[in-house]
This record gives sequence, C-alpha cells and structure tokens, in this order.
Amino acid sequence: MRTLTSTLEAAQKAVTVKTLVKVVLTLGANSYTYTKTRILDIDETENGNLQSCKITLDNSDGELTDLDLRGYKGVLSLGAIASGEEYSPCAPMWVIPQQFESTADKLICTLSLVGICNLMSEDKASASYIPDDTDTKTVKTLINEILGASLACFSLHKAYEVVWKPGYDTLADTYKPKDSFRIYEGNNRLSAVNRLLDYTKNVMRAEDDGKIHIFKPTTTDTTYDYEYSLETGHHFFAKALRNRVVIPNYIKVHSREDDDPQRSGTAQDDSFDSLPTELKKREYYQMRLETDEQAQDIAKAKLSKAQLWCEAGSASVPMNVGQEAYDYIKVTDSREGDYRVGNIGTLRRHYTATKNEWRTSFVFGNWQTVRKALADLGVTSDDIENYFSRLSVGDLYVEHVHAYLDEIIDGPDVYVRQRSLQLDATGVYLTDDVLYTIRLPGGPQHNLHKSATAPSSPEDGDFWLDTNYEPNLVKMWDGDSWDELTAAEVAEFNRGMIFRELKSVALTADGLVVLDQVQEGTYGLVYYTDIGAGHILLSKTTKDGLWYDETGVAMNASTGIGLYGGAGINAFRTYPTKADYLAGTNVLCYIGTDGRLCINGPGSLRFYYGALYAGCLGVSDTSPYEFCILAMGGNPLLLATDAASGADIWLDPDSNYVLPYADNVVRLGNVSKQFYGGYYKSRLKIPVGTDLYD
Repeated sequence: MRTLTSTLEAAQKAVTVKTLVKVVLTLGANSYTYTKTRILDIDETENGNLQSCKITLDNSDGELTDLDLRGYKGVLSLGAIASGEEYSPCAPMWVIPQQFESTADKLICTLSLVGICNLMSEDKASASYIPDDTDTKTVKTLINEILGASLACFSLHKAYEVVWKPGYDTLADTYKPKDSFRIYEGNNRLSAVNRLLDYTKNVMRAEDDGKIHIFKPTTTDTTYDYEYSLETGHHFFAKALRNRVVIPNYIKVHSREDDDPQRSGTAQDDSFDSLPTELKKREYYQMRLETDEQAQDIAKAKLSKAQLWCEAGSASVPMNVGQEAYDYIKVTDSREGDYRVGNIGTLRRHYTATKNEWRTSFVFGNWQTVRKALADLGVTSDDIENYFSRLSVGDLYVEHVHAYLDEIIDGPDVYVRQRSLQLDATGVYLTDDVLYTIRLPGGPQHNLHKSATAPSSPEDGDFWLDTNYEPNLVKMWDGDSWDELTAAEVAEFNRGMIFRELKSVALTADGLVVLDQVQEGTYGLVYYTDIGAGHILLSKTTKDGLWYDETGVAMNASTGIGLYGGAGINAFRTYPTKADYLAGTNVLCYIGTDGRLCINGPGSLRFYYGALYAGCLGVSDTSPYEFCILAMGGNPLLLATDAASGADIWLDPDSNYVLPYADNVVRLGNVSKQFYGGYYKSRLKIPVGTDLYD
C-alpha cells in the first residue's frame, strides 16, 4: 500500500469525506490538469499487475473538442481535504482511445487509459531467445534484462527501472532456468516476465514512481497492509465470505527426461490430504534443476501463487486512496463475529460526481478474473504454459513447420531425426548432386543420389532420385540397370534412415569432431590452407625454441638443423638405391655414433662439376690405401694454389708426371723451406744453360 500522511489517512476514515480527484495529462511540453470541476466519473481497476482507468470529463463548454489527448501520460490522484488538499497519486497510465459523446442534454469526453504492464503486453519480441542447457543467467538477471530492454529480443522497447524490494524471494538470485525458459519471436514482454516470476514467490506491479517494483507479498503474518472494521478505523459497507478449494493443490517439479542426475520436489496445500479424490488436482512441471531442494522451493513458489489467487471473499469500503493490488488485508465483521484475511487480487475505485459515490471494492485472490484479464490482452494459457515447451499430440496437421530439430526425439521404431536435410510440404528435401546413404529396415547401407543424370559407377542396391520427373522417380541399381521401385518397395524406402556424407569432419569413438568448431587449446589450431598440395607451411616467421629433437636430429629456431651421434644413433645415412634404403644395405656415408662423418666403401664421397663426374674422396677400388683422392675420366688431379697466376701443381694421369700447371712458375722449396734430400731412380736432368750452384 502507498504510504499516506497521517492527516490524509484520518481524513479518508472520517464519516464525511471532502473528496478530491485530479488527473494530470502530459505529452512533451503540453500539460493539462482536470479536477472535480470537470471530472464527472472515474472508474479505475487493478487486476494483479494490470491497471486500467476510464475518466469521463464534462465538455459542455467544448473546450476538449479540438484537443487530441491520445498518447498522453495520465497520473490519476485521489485525496481528501485534511489540513489542506492532500492527494495520493496512482501509477502512471497512458491514454489509448479518446471518445466524444453528444446528446440533447450533455457533451462529454471519455478517456481510456492503461498502465505500464498493460503496455508491456503489446511489446513483441523481435527475435527468438533460446538459451542452451549451460546458460548461467538467473531469474533476476533475465527479468532485469527484459524490463531494462537490454535482452536483444526486447531491445527496441521502452526500458523500465526495476526495484527489488527488501524481503523479495531470493530464489530469483540463484535459480537458472536455462533452456526451460524460452522466448519466441512475437511473444510479449509481460508474459515473459510473469513466467519468470512464477519460478519464485515474487510478484510485480508498477507504482507511482513509474518504476517496476518486485517483491514477495505477505500472506501469513499478523501485520497487515491495511485493516477495515465496522467499529473502528476504516469502515466497510459490505463484505462477502467465500471459501474455495485451492486448485491446483499439489505441485511437482522435476527434471527433464534426459537430465542426469534427476531432481524433483513437491509441495501441497494444507487441505490436500483431507480432500476427496475428485478434488485432488495436481500439476507437474519439467525444468532444469540443480538440487532436490531447488526443485522443492520452486514447487512451493508455484503453490503459493495458487494460494494467493484463490478467491477468499470480497468487500466494499469507502474510498482508500492508497490501496494497491497484492496488499495483505484484514476485514473484521462484528455482525458475524468473524474476520477475513487475504491478498487483494482485483481492486476497483469508483468516483461519480452526480451520485456522490466515493468507493473502493476489492476481491481477495480471484485468479479467474486475472486470467480473463490476461486473455483479454492476448496473454493466453499458451503463454502460461511456456508456449508449448512440452507438446504431445497424436495426429498433427499443419501448413508450415518451423522446428528446432535438435529438440525432436527419435521415434521408437522407424522415424529418426535427419541432419542437414530440409523438411517441407513435399517431404524430406535432398540437395541435388549431394551424396547421401540410406539404410533400409533390416538391411545394409546403400548410396542415395539425387540428380538429373544417372550416377556413375553405381553399386548393387544403390538408389537414385531421378529429378527428370515430378514427383521424382525412385530407382534402384540391380547390377545392370536402374529400375523404378514398386509401390511396396517405395514404402520400404520411405521407412529407411538417410545419412548425408560429411566433409571436414572426423567420426571417432569419442564422437563427431568438426574442426571449425574446436576451441583453440595449448597447442593452437592449424588453418587448412597451411597444409596444401605439395607443401607444409611450418612457420611464416622465426619462432623461439626447439622444434624437434629425436634420434640424432635436432631442429632449433636459433641454431638450425644439427646432426649428432650417440649410443645406437646414426643420424645421417646415404644409400645408392631406394631398395638399399628400404633394406638398410650398402650404406655409403653416415654420421657415426661418435658424431663424425664416415665414408663406407671405395669412392664413397663423389664430386661433380654439373653433370661431369670429377672425382671422389674415399678408398680406391684397387689400392689397399685407407684413403685416396681420385680424379676420374682421364682428368689430371689438380692441386690449385693461385688460379690467377697459374701457380698450380697437377698430376698427369697419362704420363704419371707431377707438373706445374704453367711453365717456369713453380718451385720445389725455397730458402726458408728446403727439402732435406731426394731420391731419384734415374738421372737428375738440368736443362742446358741453367746454373747449378751452391
């Protein structure tokens, strides 16, 4: 209940009330205020969080005739003359229709206004919001995002400030509905918030500050929001007592079939055990749950709403300008010697100037009235039941199906879900020129083609959907030709399971891995373009660290490729042929276990000048020497010292002479580097004219 000053509260309890009414209408810079001098009638109603009002204004002077007040915000204030004029404003509402009436004796203008929650029922989701079973948003987070217009599907609408009042049900802080809660395109915002609130004991209403207030209403205390009595305080004109069975009176909340582990919780009204079987009405809810305790808390919350809305009576009292829906009220009737306690479900205020009526009437609970009000706004039982989140039917006939196939369960015998296929009015649509396979009941798997031309290289039992015909002909390869299936064979074909051949995926014992959806881990991902025909791109830039170090071969980003020996390690080997390599025979050169380069056999290390074989380092085929330098093909063995001056020495293989490469340029020894002696089998020849001296 809105807080009233002590003087205003006393004034409205008086035997004679000096009433005050006022409505202020504003739009942009325009503002109009009307009071008792023009207001003829006020009929304001609150049904739960819905609010509407009809205000009739005197237009005898024609002042309103040219005013278009549609879209104006209206704040209705009701009050009384106490120490002065005191008002209590209601939550703001907006003018939707404006109606003029002209009769012989009067001209009137009627304004019809609706509240914030009514307007939210017209806010439609621009897209679907479908969280998965790992979503972490709590009920409170979702409500704040929906009302604050930060959830994408409602981002185009007005953002409202949300006030969570002290003492609200904190289940809103902890429960995460995950994929139990969905919003589909075209669903309305009010229904989405109400469905979230139904997970808890909380309710919401718009208040005089224009904000949405969320709180847990008091239901079982002795501290009341307001009291009415025949003897003292605020009197009442009449009351009616109604005892009604709470329906539903038993609630069970449990996990979905595929959840592991399974969670469940129940709650029942105090009267449940004593009710006859015919009146024991149960309701069941499937949702994502974390604990049994959480399931029980939600079951209690849902039962509390049934108890809250269970009609328990009504009363008519002099105007209470601060009364609000959900207020916890006590009405004491000394005539009957009893009292009635309950929460206001429906509240109506009525002021009539001509009849001098100044009255408030309310109903405790009254879910049926609220349900009808929701239906009038298009918020149907479909919304209440989470938009067919669990729908079971026998035969379904529809024109168009928009289905999230991942949520469709395989049938028990024949029909299963299909991947990457389109379901339309003509059946299952297969993309042309895409290879599928089909498995008939009790049979093997065969290829399935759809094309205008006959598939090449078919196998026995393969199927072909021939698109040259409408509808497509179904044919089967019998080993020699494509034969059209009989009606019985088509029926059997239709019972088969169709699979599409997949690309860029890996099917392993751990499941289906699609590389484009693998998250990057410690070792990163490799783009498929880095491994192409003829190359593997290891790195585009220098990378620090050791790349490879196994069996005597090391690759390092800083030092390059290294070869080393060790126990049992031959890091490098060469062979004359591939057959030798495969057999491990006839090794020519190798890195030994000591890390040295070794030559194995005669002429093992060969040298070429272009295609010309020039010679080798190694062991001669005919000589017992351990090492020799061989010049091949009749070429001299040249010891080059200075190619520019020709001061080279070479061994002529034809004459077996050691000769200078050019005449008269090479000496044996010099003054500082002398030969000690020499041995000659024949004569020492000194050319004529050459000096021989000491």
